[in-house]
Amino acid sequence: MSIHRTHAIVLRTRKVRESSKIVVFFTNKCGKISAIAKGGFKPKSKFGSSLELFTRSSIIFYKKENRDLHTLSHSETLEAYQGIKDDVFKLAYASVAGEMVERLLPAEEPNEALFGLLASVLSEISLAERSKLEVILSSYELKTLYLVGYGPELAECVRCGKKVEEDAWFGLLSGGVLCADCRNKDLNALSISKEALDLLRDCRRESIKKIRKTYSSDRVSREAADILNAFFRAQISEGAKVRSLDFLERIRDTSFG
Repeated sequence: MSIHRTHAIVLRTRKVRESSKIVVFFTNKCGKISAIAKGGFKPKSKFGSSLELFTRSSIIFYKKENRDLHTLSHSETLEAYQGIKDDVFKLAYASVAGEMVERLLPAEEPNEALFGLLASVLSEISLAERSKLEVILSSYELKTLYLVGYGPELAECVRCGKKVEEDAWFGLLSGGVLCADCRNKDLNALSISKEALDLLRDCRRESIKKIRKTYSSDRVSREAADILNAFFRAQISEGAKVRSLDFLERIRDTSFG
């Protein structure tokens, strides 16, 4: 058994026994881990509010070799992202960000760049107006896909290498844009407007903060978001259920106003 101290973001919790909880953390040094917080459900738990969903904390845990479940010893809040916890719509967008980490990253595989990106998007979601949430999440989704090796080709046709600008298609199984001549080679290809393709290219190139300042939710951002969400699902398994996305898509039509 070894002791580890690291920064962590709470992705998910569930109650076990009478007063304890299992917490899934994404950490900056140890990747995605699960740990039991003994007494974590007690009213006066020593962990306080540091184990609330999407809280960024400093934790100490005992790692059990050859085990998937470790033991949490200490947790102290660094950033609560209170704006997310006070707004169900923001919580829905944050939940997609968290589920991407859970679904795309293997357990205990460190990825400090992705940890920083998740912390950044939670901060932006917490502070942003609702009209900015869609573009913030799209920027995060695209950057995450590139960090874990699933990033789509956005400049040239993935089949023939032709530069694509007008009359573009997005191949969910091919892994990026297709020209008009090659679109029939991917039965799951979706038509994408030049404006939505340009937005995706900006989402890849620019920081999340700059995307938030530059764009607001509109027809183009919705089109780009729908394509990215479909592509995310395809990377997991064609037609896979992603509960956070399913919930977000049910409520998002009323999330801007």
